[in-house]
Amino acid sequence: MSKNTPTIIVAAGALLREGIVALLQNTPYKVVATAGRPEELTRVRLSERGATLAIVGINLRHGQLDEAAESVRLLRSLLPHGGKIVLIVETDPTIDVPRLLTLSSDGCIVNLGSRDSLLKTFELVFMNERIFAIPRSIATTATESTSKGDGPTRIVNEPNSNGSLSPRERQILNALAEGKSNKVIARQYGLAEATVKVHLKAVLRKIGKQNRTQAAIWAIENGLTERVSEERRTISDAPSLVPISSRQLGTARH
Repeated sequence: MSKNTPTIIVAAGALLREGIVALLQNTPYKVVATAGRPEELTRVRLSERGATLAIVGINLRHGQLDEAAESVRLLRSLLPHGGKIVLIVETDPTIDVPRLLTLSSDGCIVNLGSRDSLLKTFELVFMNERIFAIPRSIATTATESTSKGDGPTRIVNEPNSNGSLSPRERQILNALAEGKSNKVIARQYGLAEATVKVHLKAVLRKIGKQNRTQAAIWAIENGLTERVSEERRTISDAPSLVPISSRQLGTARH
């Protein structure tokens, strides 16, 4: 993904379009066009390069998905090869989740919670993962579906509690959500880098995630970043841990 990814926004409501534009200010996603309907974009000249992002804002309070399906279909025909489509859906618990999963979008965020989770979803989508971020009140289990393209479909549905994480693990996960590398985290907390990797591997196992970016989204969506600052004042360094081999580290590697 480039530093200035061309981005188009489609949403029937002007306020929703303006809100998404505001969320993308000072990010790598440069808004080049907005429209109320996909048809209005037929005159927009899009780059032939594949980094284009299309964001579709839809209100599904009454559970209607036909409009969303048609919008995705038309946008797919307009986007260059490799372009990505992400839905931002406002809905209630009556939404048909299995039907939502059949839409050929690259990602979907149901009832958007934060700007950070939005940006992390875009990051995963451009890593060829198909992400559906669905609140617990709508979908209560985390599953993987059939693959699309080069990456798996994931329903990101966070557990109800992160109480099994130790204070140190919560600190490291918070730093991860801030985009810090293992080396920076180690320096921040006075730990060996190998110790940070061991903690991170334990965190991924406990929260059921497979990589750093997924863990960062989990931390943001569960409000972990808001609580860790208080804990920093009271936690002493954890005992040193025995480093493990790079082969054992797996997805915890930086």
